[in-house]
Amino acid sequence: MKNILKESSYSIKKAVKLLSENKLVSLKTETVYGLACDPSSIKSIKKLYDLKKRPFVNPLIIHVSSLQMLNSICHTNELTKKIVDHFWPGPLTLILPRKKNKKILDSAVSGLNTVAVRMPKSLVFQSVLKKFGKPIAAPSANESGYISSTKANHVFDSFKKKVDLIIDSGQSDFGLESTIIDLSSKKIILRRPGVVDAKSLEIFIKKKIYESNTIKKNPNSPGQFLKHYSPKTPIKLNVKSPKDGEAFLGFGKLNFNHKPSLNLSISGDLNEAAFNLFNFLRKLDKLNKNKISIYPIPKKGIGKAINERLLRAEYK
Repeated sequence: MKNILKESSYSIKKAVKLLSENKLVSLKTETVYGLACDPSSIKSIKKLYDLKKRPFVNPLIIHVSSLQMLNSICHTNELTKKIVDHFWPGPLTLILPRKKNKKILDSAVSGLNTVAVRMPKSLVFQSVLKKFGKPIAAPSANESGYISSTKANHVFDSFKKKVDLIIDSGQSDFGLESTIIDLSSKKIILRRPGVVDAKSLEIFIKKKIYESNTIKKNPNSPGQFLKHYSPKTPIKLNVKSPKDGEAFLGFGKLNFNHKPSLNLSISGDLNEAAFNLFNFLRKLDKLNKNKISIYPIPKKGIGKAINERLLRAEYK
């Protein structure tokens, strides 16, 4: 597998070179693996959308390595600075009013006046960003609508050698995508639950964060389509007794032994469950069973984000 290289100074250098040649590179972020491209290059952006079969109305998240880079592409204020100082680098994406310039082309953000932006904590991504010297667009490295990738081999399973380079940095730390908060209007809106709990953010900023109820035809950030994160095998949620012929995804201590099955966390640890979620769904999907039945997951903390992903994965 020549397009997979272990993380090293050589592979990082190669990634930067490829990005500057309008090529696609997959990098680990602390959330999931991203498929990176240069958002100032129409050729790169088109390649990425085509490879992912991603609708052009679905904007890309832009990654930055510094406040200076952030300020070069969007308008910020005191609230933005307060959030950034506390939560970045980390798994929190902010939707901000966009500055129109050639650093981020319209086609990278679906022609919107806003941009979804974050500063990743992943060291490999940070290294590439700093050496590349400008923002990088990177949605999750999987076909649009399919289960996100949390390992290098997931990316290879999805795209084979169509990605110019996949840097293998081990499994992503969290296993779920970033929380997305919309700061572009008067009301602060949660566009996607994720690793950073919206309640803790609300307490920190001392302002109410409203839940986004509507699924837009023209979203201003990823993760807003009804069907997403879906295996090819149909899934069924909140199943306590799986049937024969079904694969089973469990959680916590269970009193039965169904085969085939995987358990997100025998100890009932929701962070462990998030870490395992996409990896285990991909494994069960490969078994080609009638259905993947999933045990109830508590709707608290990161469990809310897990349930949100599973609801979209179940949507027909």
